[in-house]
Amino acid sequence: MRVSTWARLLLRGEVALAFRLFRAMQPFYRLCFVAAASKEGILDALAAGPCSSSELVRRLGPACDRAGLESWLELGVKLGELGREGDSYTLRGRLSRSLARERHDPYRALVMEIATVHHEIITRTPERLRAGRKFDLDPAYGELVARSSRISEAMIRDVLSDLLPSGGEFRLLEVGCGSGAYIRFACERNPALHAVGLDLQPDVADFARKNITEWGLSRRVDIRTGDVRSFASETPFDLATLHQNIYYFPVEERVALAQRLRDHLAPGGTLLLTSGCQGGGVGMGILNLWAVNTEGCGALPDPEQLCDQLREAGFEDVRAKRLVSVESFFAFTARRPDHR
Repeated sequence: MRVSTWARLLLRGEVALAFRLFRAMQPFYRLCFVAAASKEGILDALAAGPCSSSELVRRLGPACDRAGLESWLELGVKLGELGREGDSYTLRGRLSRSLARERHDPYRALVMEIATVHHEIITRTPERLRAGRKFDLDPAYGELVARSSRISEAMIRDVLSDLLPSGGEFRLLEVGCGSGAYIRFACERNPALHAVGLDLQPDVADFARKNITEWGLSRRVDIRTGDVRSFASETPFDLATLHQNIYYFPVEERVALAQRLRDHLAPGGTLLLTSGCQGGGVGMGILNLWAVNTEGCGALPDPEQLCDQLREAGFEDVRAKRLVSVESFFAFTARRPDHR
C-alpha cells in the first residue's frame, strides 16, 4: 500500500476502526468454534488425545467431506484453540482444554447457549419487533439451558442448606426441575425427604427423570411434566422452590402464581425463589432481553416489586438476599402463615 493511501485511511479513522473490528472478531469466532466443537463431540474426541482428520471424519459420519473438515480444523488452529502436529490435531487453547473437563459441563453448555440462543436473540430481535412478533419458547434448547443454569448451583445449594433439615419427613416441590440436580442435593441432605419435580417442557422432564433414575432416587422422587398453574396435589409440601425461572411467567401473573404456590404449602411452609434481577450486568441484560421478547414470559423481577408481590399473595416474613456481590442474582424466601 502506498504511504499516501495509508495516511488517508489513517486520517479518516479507518485504520483504527479496522483494528477495533479485528480485535472484536477474534473472541467471537473463537466462541463459535468452541461451541461447534462441543456440540459435535470433537472437543471430547481431542480431549482423549491427538486425532487425525481421518479419525474425526469417521466420528462425524461417512457423509463428512475431509477437505471441508480440515479447513474448519485449520480455523481452530489459527484461533489458537487447536494445535496441529503433522496430521494430528490436539486441544491447545485454554478455553477448549478447560471446557473439556467433565466438571465444567455447565460452562460448556453456556458457551453453546451463547453461540446459538443468545446470538439469535441479539441479531433477530429488531426484525421480530418490526413484524410485531415475539420469540417462541423453543423446547429444543430446554436441556441446554438446564445444563448451563447449573453454573449457579453452588450458591443455590448454600441457600437450600439453610432451609432443609438433615432428617425427618419432609416434602419438596420443585417447579422447573431442570436437570434434577437440586432435588438430588436435597435427597442427599435428608434421607427421609420426598420430592416432586415439575417441568413444563417434556424433553427437560425426561432429562431430569433419566438423571433421577441413574442416581437411584426413583422411589423418593416423582418427575412430572406440566404447568404449575394447573398442578394438583393432595398432600401439602414443606418447601416449594423455583430456581431461575420466575421470568417464564408474565409480571402481571406472578401474584396469582405465588398464591397458587402458597396453597400447595403446609401451614408454616416456605417458598424459595432464586433469580437474576433487574440492575445486573451484560449477562442479566441478555436474559432480560430474551424474557421480555419471548411469548408467555416476562421481564426479570425488580427485587422490591417481587417482595411486594409475595406479600400480596399472602406470604409472611418475605426476604430478599443478594447472592453475588458483583451481580444482581437474588434468593427470595417467604413463609406461608401458620394459620390456614
